[in-house]
Amino acid sequence: MTNKIRKNRQEFSPDQRLEYAKLMEGDQYTNLQVMDLSGAGATAVLRWKSQHLAEQRGKVVQRKVALDSDKRRIQSLEKQLADSKRDVVL
Repeated sequence: MTNKIRKNRQEFSPDQRLEYAKLMEGDQYTNLQVMDLSGAGATAVLRWKSQHLAEQRGKVVQRKVALDSDKRRIQSLEKQLADSKRDVVL
């Protein structure tokens, strides 16, 4: 039996993830540098970068909280609209 010690999972706000993704944009920082800076794992850093690039191209990443505050507001309003439409049908 092996004793594996897991490190505590860090929580990053959408604003923090956006700032780290922006650091990687335009080759200012490498993924490894952002991993060292943030303490996040490789998979998380790659997801932040790909989500940021997708949002820049205008694509909506399903089931993810948008990184940009304006896009988060749009998601919130779209959810409210969908909920109100569902309430009207019932």
